[in-house]
Amino acid sequence: MTKKDISTNINKYPHKFFEHVRWGDTDGYQHVNNVSISRYFESARVSIIRDLESKEFSLVIVNFTINYYSQIFYPNKIQIGSLLSKIGDSSITIVQALFVKNKCKSTAKSIMAYADLKNEKAQKMPEDLKSRLRKSNIYGASDET
Repeated sequence: MTKKDISTNINKYPHKFFEHVRWGDTDGYQHVNNVSISRYFESARVSIIRDLESKEFSLVIVNFTINYYSQIFYPNKIQIGSLLSKIGDSSITIVQALFVKNKCKSTAKSIMAYADLKNEKAQKMPEDLKSRLRKSNIYGASDET
């Protein structure tokens, strides 16, 4: 995954999530730790999938990739743009970009499997769920190759 693979233009993302850099997200130099960036992406992702899950079925991460382009410092406001770029038989792909003052600082790609929690196995997504996702305002073409 390179910078060309995922858009660094906030306007390409239909879902926006806002976050503040917390003091605890940083090291001694007020630089945001890479683990914290992963959590920011997770928070934005969870805000999308929360209503799609149940006690029996959930979307679980099977692949997560991050590109870091430049540092983030405390204090700051963060905006994360997200796009559902692919709906498969048993998984979805979400691409995201993290912005500070309209500058892209990082991008991420998540592949999430629809899983049967009791049996701990990937499961085919029900057609009504796939239809709901296709009709949602977060599904659309991305700059992904």
